[in-house]
Amino acid sequence: MPSRLLSLLLLVYWCVAAFCLLTWEILPELSLGYPPDLRAIAAASGDDRPVRWKIGAVDDPKTPEQYRTVGKAVTSSRRLQDGWFELESQVEIDAGNVMKATPFGGRANFRVEVLSTYRVDPSGNLKSFDIKVNPKDIREDLFTVTGRLKGEEMEVVAKGPVPVLNQTLHFPYEPRSVVQDALGPLDRLPGLHVGQRWDSRVLNPFSGQVESLRVEVQKRTLIHWGGGPVTVFEVTQRTGSMTARTWVRTDGVIVRQEVPFPLVRLVLEREPDETDSAQAGGKPR
Repeated sequence: MPSRLLSLLLLVYWCVAAFCLLTWEILPELSLGYPPDLRAIAAASGDDRPVRWKIGAVDDPKTPEQYRTVGKAVTSSRRLQDGWFELESQVEIDAGNVMKATPFGGRANFRVEVLSTYRVDPSGNLKSFDIKVNPKDIREDLFTVTGRLKGEEMEVVAKGPVPVLNQTLHFPYEPRSVVQDALGPLDRLPGLHVGQRWDSRVLNPFSGQVESLRVEVQKRTLIHWGGGPVTVFEVTQRTGSMTARTWVRTDGVIVRQEVPFPLVRLVLEREPDETDSAQAGGKPR
């Protein structure tokens, strides 16, 4: 039989391990409230003013604030008369410039436009979405992705110019969960707390593939944005071997977010308006 001292040490070790498990894994899931849903995200904007973003290609992941400008985006959300919400984004990106620093980079400019619309019912559930990808200034759609909630499953239908791109996918939809496309940035994540975790899904607008994300609010930190220091939550999204970060001001406004693409990392940075500039400043607590 083990000695009394060894038994005591084992008991202490077990108590410490149990406390760490409770603190790191269980309590954050139970005590920090529900994760943001699309209804809360849309309602948090408070008005119908569009949000403008700069899109950059990051050559050094350690300095995401330093990037080559490769496009722009405009997002908006509005509440309809029947209580539903609509979230829209319009993204314009220079595909040739995105790949400039990679072995596949070329000199030719090829600008594409990605238009997306998400429809959310009054309870916060995503009911449908439509994504269209087309060459800039050409009305014909190059690629489309549509999603429709059917029972407890989301059906995703992708259609492209070649048969290999045509596919239909299904995945279980958790009530009030967030689904978004990689280039259609959300502009808010209200009600965040350090340690909060939830699962989300992201769509690739160029292939229709759907990936699961594990989202975690890692810490409060300080970044430079909008002409000054801003206190933000640093939020990570992990899928497989890829990790991206989003920086969210403490009032829920997203100021910067990464989009990991193959061979290149994109960053979308919010362009501050008068209200955002007044909010800049502060120190992390």
